[in-house]
Amino acid sequence: MRSVLLLALVGLTSAAAAQSITGGTSVIKGGGGNGGGLVTGAIGALAGAGKYMNNEPVALGRDIETRFFGGLHITLQAAKVSDKTSALRTFCYPWLGFRLEGGSSFTYRDRLRFGVGGGWGVNGYMMALDSVSSSVYHSTKNAEVRLAWHTLPKRNEPSQWSFGVGFGATFQRADERNTVKDGVSTRTVALRDVRPYIAPEIGRFTSSGKDRFELALRYMTHFDPAPAWTSTSSFHGNWASTQASDDNLALVIRYHLGVRKRVPPPAPAAPSLEEIAMDTLPKLTAKRQRITLTLWDDAEVDGDTISVLLNDLPVLVAHCLSHEPMKLRLDLGFGYNKLELIAHNEGRIPPNTARAILRRGKGKEELLIKTGRRRGKMMVMIRG
Repeated sequence: MRSVLLLALVGLTSAAAAQSITGGTSVIKGGGGNGGGLVTGAIGALAGAGKYMNNEPVALGRDIETRFFGGLHITLQAAKVSDKTSALRTFCYPWLGFRLEGGSSFTYRDRLRFGVGGGWGVNGYMMALDSVSSSVYHSTKNAEVRLAWHTLPKRNEPSQWSFGVGFGATFQRADERNTVKDGVSTRTVALRDVRPYIAPEIGRFTSSGKDRFELALRYMTHFDPAPAWTSTSSFHGNWASTQASDDNLALVIRYHLGVRKRVPPPAPAAPSLEEIAMDTLPKLTAKRQRITLTLWDDAEVDGDTISVLLNDLPVLVAHCLSHEPMKLRLDLGFGYNKLELIAHNEGRIPPNTARAILRRGKGKEELLIKTGRRRGKMMVMIRG
């Protein structure tokens, strides 16, 4: 899956060096094509590819997760008539285009995402001049920074809402195209320019796993209202000028590919959990997926060694407590979660004593945890 995405990005973006204005004219005839079906099929295939991504929960999450992303924008835009002779009937239709993008993103605690990327794409336009259709395809490059915020995931829902906004610039080449076909003479001109834009978007973002899939609706609007290109066509002694700013509405499909998964440490060899009695602390609730547990020894460092298990999986193994705090970032599942702390020894001065701070969203709990070779502590966390 990753290699296919990379090959597609490399192969298709190589076209960015080609002519930036293409298009043509043809006589309008009845009947329809299968373009809509092809677009629908392509979107369905890309969206369905999300099932091949790694969506297994990450055992040891990071505060900041780094991912590389690739995306496809199916764009919709329309030109407008700027001037024409009164005898010529002209119409501008919304038309499809596409844009490819790639880059990297950094997500803080699965809530706030910052991305940097760039792309290349083609905006398509269709105009009708009496009985003749005229098309213009304008290709540009862009660079962008994007900030997005994710809502908290809900129980039994595999995705969460994402609200974002991109700030960037469109880079266009100077180009000119002259065509004569079916009695229509057309001259299209684009000037070399750098045009800043803003692009708000809203979508759905998968809520678990190393890799993530995103489907969003986005609108790009340039700060400069000047046209990106101007096209003038003459037909039977009449003429019309059309132009467009390259503003567009887009359906966006993105794949966010995570870096190498952190491998949990091996299960502690000792002590045996079957031989330990667990003292249960009062139940706590949490709305957040990510909680933080900080452990240290604030008394005499005497060799106390502990392990921590979350839902029977080790997240800290045989750690010797010191004055230096050890911070654990733990991802809770929905419903019942148990956090167990067990001692491997009692140091020189029994019992095994640790100070702890638990952060679960709002405020913090300061805990004094005393464990022994035959007795441990268990905290129950209920995530709603």
